[in-house]
Amino acid sequence: MESDIYEMMGTRAEGPPGAQPFDKRAWAERKRQERQEAFARADAAALRANSDPAALESYLRVAAALPHHSATNILLIADRMPGATRVGTADHWRRLGAAVKRGEKAIHIIEPAKEYVRDDGSIGVLYDVRKVFDVSQTTARARLPRKADPHAALASLVSHPPARIEPSDDLGGPSAEYDHAAGVIRVQRGLDEPQLLRALTTEAAHAAMARGGEGYDRDARAAQADLAANIVARRLGLGEPAALAPPAPPGADAREVRAALDEIGRAARDLSDRMAPPERGRERSGAR
Repeated sequence: MESDIYEMMGTRAEGPPGAQPFDKRAWAERKRQERQEAFARADAAALRANSDPAALESYLRVAAALPHHSATNILLIADRMPGATRVGTADHWRRLGAAVKRGEKAIHIIEPAKEYVRDDGSIGVLYDVRKVFDVSQTTARARLPRKADPHAALASLVSHPPARIEPSDDLGGPSAEYDHAAGVIRVQRGLDEPQLLRALTTEAAHAAMARGGEGYDRDARAAQADLAANIVARRLGLGEPAALAPPAPPGADAREVRAALDEIGRAARDLSDRMAPPERGRERSGAR
C-alpha cells in the first residue's frame, strides 16, 4: 500500500476528477463571441436612442451620471440598467468594502485591451468585454445627487469660456449665438441668470464642438449642442432643458449615431469641467 503511494509521486498531476485541460482556442472563440454580442447590443441601443425618445432619455440620464465612459459603454449600461449612477467591477466594489448582491447579473461593457500593428502598418485596437455592476446591485451606500450653485456655474463658464463672449444690445431674436467665423459667442443683454445660463451653455457647447475644425455647420449640429447642454444641466443638477432631438439624422447607421454621441459626450465633459471644479478623490471604477 505504501509503495503504491510512492509510485504515484512521480506521476504528472492531472487535476481533480472530471477536470478538462485548458482549451486556449475555445477560450479565444468565447471571447470573440462576447465582443461581437456586446458590439451588436451597442449598435441596437444606438439605433433606439436615435429613434425612441424614451431610449434617448435613458441614455442622457446615464451619460450625466457616468461622464468618463465612452458612448458605446453608456449605451450598454443604459440598455441594461437605465437608472445606473456608479458602476465598477466586482473587485472595485470589494476594494471599497462592499459586495455584489447575490443573484445580480453583470453589465457587459467594452474596453480597449491592447494595440497591435496591422499588415499595412496602421495601428489597430483589440477590445475585451468587462463585467461591471451598478451601485444598486451592491451593498455600497448610494450617493446623494450632485447639485451645483447656478450662479457659480455661470460665473465659472463666463470666466473660462470655450470662445470669447461678447454682450450684444440686439441679436435680432436669439438669446445667444455662437459665431464660428469670428470665434465668439454673442449674448443678448438684459437676460436674467436662468435665461443666460441656459442660452450660454448651449452656445458654449457649439463652441466646444467646433474647436479645432475649419468649417462648422451650426444648423447641422444644433441637436448635438442641445443634447450636450442637456447632459451638463443634469450632471450639475441645474434642471433639464426640454430639447431632446435625436443625435443623428434619420436613417443614420449605428456607427454614425455612436460617433455623434461621442462628440456630444466630449462637449459635455468640456463644459462640465469649465462650470464646476473636478471632484476631489474621484472614485475610479476600473472601467471606462
